[in-house]
Amino acid sequence: MPAHLLALALAAAFAPAGLDLEWQAPEGCPLTADVAAATSRLLGRPLDAGGPGERVRARGVVTREARGFHLDLELQSPAGRDRRSLRDRRCQVLADAAAEIFATAVDPSLAVGVPPALPPEPDGTWREGPAPSDMPQVTSPPSTAPAPVAAPAPTPALAPAAADDPLASPAPARVAADDPLDVPAPAPAPPPDPLRASLRLAGVFDQGSLPGPTGGLGLALGVMRRGFRVELGFAGLVPREARPDPAQPPGARLSLWTATLRACGVAALRPRLELAGCGGVEAGALLGAGFGVEAARTRAQPWVAVVVGPELAVPVARRLAVTLGVDAQVPVVRPQFVLDGVGPVFRAHPAAFRAVLGVQLRIP
Repeated sequence: MPAHLLALALAAAFAPAGLDLEWQAPEGCPLTADVAAATSRLLGRPLDAGGPGERVRARGVVTREARGFHLDLELQSPAGRDRRSLRDRRCQVLADAAAEIFATAVDPSLAVGVPPALPPEPDGTWREGPAPSDMPQVTSPPSTAPAPVAAPAPTPALAPAAADDPLASPAPARVAADDPLDVPAPAPAPPPDPLRASLRLAGVFDQGSLPGPTGGLGLALGVMRRGFRVELGFAGLVPREARPDPAQPPGARLSLWTATLRACGVAALRPRLELAGCGGVEAGALLGAGFGVEAARTRAQPWVAVVVGPELAVPVARRLAVTLGVDAQVPVVRPQFVLDGVGPVFRAHPAAFRAVLGVQLRIP
């Protein structure tokens, strides 16, 4: 065979093939024309300007998934039939990868000039494994000239494209606001709210329970959570004297001992400030000891009152808080003391007011 005829035969055998492209993708992904334009740019010629070699049939189907997009590729080239499956968070990346694979299948000589694959994005997307091939390779029929060998397809990643590239990938920071993957992070779980015990020691200032202002001590045991508190408290007031006639000696020395059961709803105004609204019932004994008369006696009258009032708590540590409360006591029955031969000495007031300043231990 003459040399010029042999050269023509070899050129025809190794001429790049044409491409028949079928592309399906959801709305928002690159169109068929975009993928064809990117493939043509990589080939450096129009897709239909192939030589006399066999044509490459390519089909790509993109579907949307919960975490991104899935691309199924099917190629029928002179080297046989091949199928691939790719996934990525962005549809643009899959279109870039498909254009590169199509161009390499049409012109295997481009494989040596393919830019190196970029490292995978650290955004939690799928890692790409070896491209599976679920169909056996079909070799081309025997020919007088050696058939072009299909080079392994590169990893689906391209070098940064030119500014006018219709398939140019947007920067990761510019993901569309309606991207279904931009799901807000779940709200953090609320901190645990275990049941805690409390022990409080308090100083008491009272006006109205006894004949004059007085003080005393209180002790309270309770259980609490973040939003409520229940307490059982005990208190004793310093005795006060009452005389029907201040100029005369007869009179009585009066003291009050109580037990109070109350419940409080608690609201956290600030991390270290709690406001509680409390209500309960108080029961005890009002003791009176006469003096200045013959046969002076000591008597006890029952004390029952309704208690309501606010309370502030300032936690100074995880297990320690300072509390300040102001309560109003309304006696259900108003006890009265009378001295024989003298007359009434004292009768409980219709209401009393009590301020309580304490230190509370919270366990645990």
